[in-house]
Parts: sequence; structure tokens; C-alpha cells
Amino acid sequence: MSLKLPLRLIYPVIVGILWLTGCTSLSGTVQSGVSLSQFENLSKSKGNYYVSGRILFKHPEGKHSGEMEIHISADSELRLSIFTPLVGSLIYELRVGPEKFLLLNFQEKNYVLDENNRYVRQTWLGMDLSLTELKWLILGQIPEKTPAWQRTKLPSGELQLVQGTSVIRLRLNSAGRIQSMNKSVEGLLEFKAQIPLYQKHFEILFPRKIRIEDFTGNNR
Repeated sequence: MSLKLPLRLIYPVIVGILWLTGCTSLSGTVQSGVSLSQFENLSKSKGNYYVSGRILFKHPEGKHSGEMEIHISADSELRLSIFTPLVGSLIYELRVGPEKFLLLNFQEKNYVLDENNRYVRQTWLGMDLSLTELKWLILGQIPEKTPAWQRTKLPSGELQLVQGTSVIRLRLNSAGRIQSMNKSVEGLLEFKAQIPLYQKHFEILFPRKIRIEDFTGNNR
């Protein structure tokens, strides 16, 4: 496809290094009489999430940086926007819902619209990073219950999630937040994610920096 090369350039953006520079926020306001713990649960189950910051991505030809915004709606739809530094021109935008996958290239004036499945994500993002998994990383934690995944506590202390041929291993820090998350598909490593630093917003911990490293190139 003629669109594949220019559009797939977004892949190193997403799987590079995400710097969340203290701008993580939740939509809505805290109502009077609502405790912080109640607000936390309300926000995570019904609220919209917004993240902005700087992004640094690496690829064989060098390093580039820019600005980014991530919106996750209450009905599990994501919009990731990448802007040029300083000027602020919109370069790429990824819009993902439970069923549809839309990738827009504003520089080349091209787009891809397809079903949101593992093979489409691997083709256009370079790896199988789902909306659910990205949301876990942005929030820095996984829900107490994940009915779609079989959960096992490993002797190493890691938490293992299994869904079909996909296996995710998570290591949590002392606060119960994600420290690392590795995903394999059919026994081959897809990506490694690390969250070395957290910050507080509304007295709730959120990742300040997320590093996502692609390993699919080693599988070819």
C-alpha cells in the first residue's frame, strides 16, 4: 500500500519514550461532600482522562521530539495527537475505539481506517498495544478485576495475565502501581514498558514518565 510507509512513521512515536511532564489531569470537578477516595473511584470508572506532555522517539535515522495530547473518554475511546515542537502544528492523530482504528497523517494528507484488532495494531503501530493496555499504563495501575484475563501471582512476585496467546507480566511498586509491564504474543516478546517515576495530582498518583520499547523487530 502506498499509504503504509508515510503513515507507519507514527510507529516509533508511540513505541518510543513518552515524557508525561506533569500535565496529567482528570476531567470534571470534585463535588463538595465527596471524599478523595470516592472521587478517585468515580474518575476511574466514569470519568474522562487527559494527558499532555513532551514526547521523544528514536528510530534508526535519529531522534525527534514533539508535543502530545492523549484523551481517553468514558466509553473507552482514545485520541492521541502529536504536534511539532514550538510551532505546534498537528502531525499525526490516532483515534481508537473498541471496534474501529483510525490513523491520520496531516503532513501527507493520508489516513487509514480499519478494524481495531491485533493484526491492524501490529501493522500500523509496530506492535500489539491495545487501548486497554495503554490505559493501564497512562493510569499506572490495572483494575482489581480483569475478567477477560486469567490472573496468576508468580513466585517472583510478578502478576501474570493470560488471554489466549497473549501474556502480560507486571511488576508493581510498593504503592501497588505499575513499575514494569511486558507483553508477549505466541511466545514472542512484543514490548516492554517501564514507569520509573510517579507524581501526585488531586492526591492521586499518576505516571510522570513512561518508557515503551518495541521488541517486534527481534521477532522477524
